[in-house]
Amino acid sequence: MNIQSLSPVSGIKTAAFKIETPKRLSFGTRDYFKALHSWIRAFRRTHTIEPGLYYTGARYDIGTPLVVTCNYHLTVLSVWRALRARNVRVLVIDTDGINVWCSSGKGRFSAEEIMRQVGRYGKGMLTRGERIDLVLPKLALSGVRLSELKKQGVRPVIGPVYASELPAFLDAAPLRDRVADIYRFSVKDRLFTLTPSLVQFAKYFLFAAAGLFAWDLAFSTGIHWQVLPAALGFGLAYILLFPLLPTKKFAVKGIALFALSWGAASVAMFLQGSIQGDPYRYLFWTFFMFATALFFALYYTGNSGVSNYSLVKDEIVTWLPVSALSYVAALVFIILAGVL
Repeated sequence: MNIQSLSPVSGIKTAAFKIETPKRLSFGTRDYFKALHSWIRAFRRTHTIEPGLYYTGARYDIGTPLVVTCNYHLTVLSVWRALRARNVRVLVIDTDGINVWCSSGKGRFSAEEIMRQVGRYGKGMLTRGERIDLVLPKLALSGVRLSELKKQGVRPVIGPVYASELPAFLDAAPLRDRVADIYRFSVKDRLFTLTPSLVQFAKYFLFAAAGLFAWDLAFSTGIHWQVLPAALGFGLAYILLFPLLPTKKFAVKGIALFALSWGAASVAMFLQGSIQGDPYRYLFWTFFMFATALFFALYYTGNSGVSNYSLVKDEIVTWLPVSALSYVAALVFIILAGVL
């Protein structure tokens, strides 16, 4: 599609061959099942909404606020649920089915993509004046060049972080930027990430448990299914205790939680004489849990709303090899536990 951009003086230049019309935004029961699937499979691209201009309420009203969002189904549903009781326009841009935070970090939620969608519609359909007011989600700021939007005849207004806060924000006219808003990553936010994080994490340890079970059949190590609840238990503790763990680095948080939990467990086992009597199994669990602590911490960077893309890359480059080597060490010790 050949979409031209806005001109700050003359307004929108739309696609020469077609002026599109807005659609009413509505969701049904099936969409809630899609939302559930999207939530559980948050680590995969699942359901999307067709990009374009939509409206809530009974009819399209050019005088209502124009809210911009991504085309990730779960996000659009959240916006609709917050705004369905009022007349609002919603511009859904093409972010390849990725949520606002992640798509802005990847450059998909951008000024260029916003203008591409704006260009599909006639200026008279978007504004009565010379400029278009757009409400942008706060979490999109890392990917959107506001100066570029302003050059193209758009006045961007920074909206709240949470879709649930949109009604109060829109009621407080004239609209004021919410640049100071922060993503709190509260207990509620972390619990929202809990199920998808543990679901995606569990699959690796199902395979590990299967391999250890086969080894146990041959050499009676007594270690197989236990790795799954151990790994998931660590993941649960990491998510719940996340803000209490030291530093902002995900890997260091994982190491700190490992040191605290495994240190306490080691003292208890030492007092019981378990370590002295079975050192190979103890060393297996030590290296396995250390590797798992790092692995989950690095894995969680993709589900957390407080990660930084460049810093995360540095952490992965530094700590993922350490995690892999620790798993290798754990493998060596479980082999020794079986054959010696």
